[in-house]
Amino acid sequence: MSKTLVLCIDRDNDFGEKAGIRSPIIGRESNLSAANSLLLADAEDSDSNALFSAISTYDSLVKSGEEIEIATICGHKNVGTVSDEILGKQIDEIVTTIKPSDVVVVSDGAEDDFILPLIQSRIKIRAIKRVTVRQSPQIESMYYIIVKALKEEKFLRKVLAPIGVGFLVLGITILFVLGLRVYLYGLGSLDPATTGFMTVVSAIGIYFLSKAYSAGKRISETFSRLVEEFVNTRVTVFSLLIAIAVFAYGVYGGFLVALQTRVPVLGIIDLIYRIVPITIIAILIFDTGRIVEGFLIYEKGKRVEMIKAYILSAFFYISFFTAVLGLLSFVSYALQTGAVKMYYLTVAIVLTVLGVSFGVIISIFRRRHAKGFEEHSTEHTTSQKDSRDL
Repeated sequence: MSKTLVLCIDRDNDFGEKAGIRSPIIGRESNLSAANSLLLADAEDSDSNALFSAISTYDSLVKSGEEIEIATICGHKNVGTVSDEILGKQIDEIVTTIKPSDVVVVSDGAEDDFILPLIQSRIKIRAIKRVTVRQSPQIESMYYIIVKALKEEKFLRKVLAPIGVGFLVLGITILFVLGLRVYLYGLGSLDPATTGFMTVVSAIGIYFLSKAYSAGKRISETFSRLVEEFVNTRVTVFSLLIAIAVFAYGVYGGFLVALQTRVPVLGIIDLIYRIVPITIIAILIFDTGRIVEGFLIYEKGKRVEMIKAYILSAFFYISFFTAVLGLLSFVSYALQTGAVKMYYLTVAIVLTVLGVSFGVIISIFRRRHAKGFEEHSTEHTTSQKDSRDL
């Protein structure tokens, strides 16, 4: 007798991220428990409703006398290549374990439909059921929708990040124009209204970018990790302290040079010029400590992946700061005169092209190694807790 699989899809792994449930989830009782757990963790998440619908479909097919099994597969919060690769492996695992003849796919939206080709390549799809949650008119108000969207990390990165970049570029452009005006006509040519507008626009851009990439949350998590590192007296603590000291020295030296510059814009550029190379050195010092600690903690077979992850992280930031130096060199080019002008133009083009090119290449490699890096990070944290317990 043929067996039908009722398959619920959670592409962004809300069950894992919010309820701490590992996938794949097989069996009615396990899926019912998972749906209740997610509902308690986040009553507004549509994935729990999709799973309840899948369980209802399972019960209906069981009553009709068919041989049925139910399962839920979960991807990754980084929706795309990483999540779809995980989903593909879980589908293979379920097909091998259950051996169904066809599948009824249940999902909560169009985004999950992107993995339908993955399912079709492995098993025949009998039906597709998309679950839409009905809401009261009050909940559907614009205010609620905006507030709820601002809590979704995917929405923030897709919407707020471009807006933030736009505001920040506008602020930098105004700063560049003001710098040229000061250079040509002196400080008396500064317009307070334009300066204030530039400050507000730049602040809005920085705020949107920090909101899009959860800067506050990341800073809080970094501080918590730092406290934990101090408790465990890890190697990274000392490398971090040395890196901070080097960075502080660079900032101090940069301010000394900037204060000696008569033109404010050139002073700011000189300050950043001094800070960026020191920042790169600080990053290399910190990552060296991470690599040394990795050798002490990870097993021999896993050290290569750890080194790859840390080196890619370090070189990504180096390429970013290199591009920043290149962009600043364009500003210096506009403010310089004489033969040195072409020197700054050459430096600007070379640094910008190298920084952006290597940044893109390293970003691609980092995506490929994202899964392994997160597994090692989890293992690293676990080993830290174990050592603390001892």
